Amino acid sequence: FEAKRTISPSTLHDILMKKLGAIEALLDDASAELAYKDGEVMGTAPISSDTTPSFTFGIYGVELLPPGNAADSIRSIAGSNIVSSNIDEVISALERGSYNEDSSVMVEVEVASTIEIVENLKAIIEEKIQKNMVDIVFILEEEARFLRS
Repeated sequence: FEAKRTISPSTLHDILMKKLGAIEALLDDASAELAYKDGEVMGTAPISSDTTPSFTFGIYGVELLPPGNAADSIRSIAGSNIVSSNIDEVISALERGSYNEDSSVMVEVEVASTIEIVENLKAIIEEKIQKNMVDIVFILEEEARFLRS
């Protein structure tokens, strides 16, 4: 389980892009083992089996991030993607930032890149469901009233 007070797009992005990928790599590795301790005895158990490997990953949260804040979270993901992959944009942002009074640096994010992030997250979830390797369980403690029509 991954437990967070507030579930945001950033939380889901981290789980889907990083953690589930690592879990699937373990399920695909026939030599991967889980080490455990039972009292004083240390033991291991294989992670995968001869059958199709499966795993249940749980996400627990108290609340969903409201839509306005969720949009900011998605823009942060897009900004992080730009900073980690486009050195020209980083240099441009640093040059623009040198003129701001508060010394802040801003990276410009196109709306299309934020939409692409949401579409990628949806595609990853659909792929996980189709592969049937990982079941994702989502538990939310509080009702998200803004989801009502």
